[in-house]
Amino acid sequence: MSEIVKCDICGGVYNRRHLSSHKRLSHGKSRTANLSTADEPEKLEAVLSLYEQLSDEEKKKVQDQLASAEEKTK
Repeated sequence: MSEIVKCDICGGVYNRRHLSSHKRLSHGKSRTANLSTADEPEKLEAVLSLYEQLSDEEKKKVQDQLASAEEKTK
């Protein structure tokens, strides 16, 4: 039986069997591919753009991970 899943990059709905192919073909050369050469404002814009595409539950997970990382640096 097929399982319907959501692409975490674009939010599109796909069969789980085809999700990895979709990501490779549709998002393989994304705007985040050149982040190592991008300056800080471009990096921030890319991160915020990806964050806005997350569900509320995933946003909460990211916030928790960031808070945890911040605690480790103190």
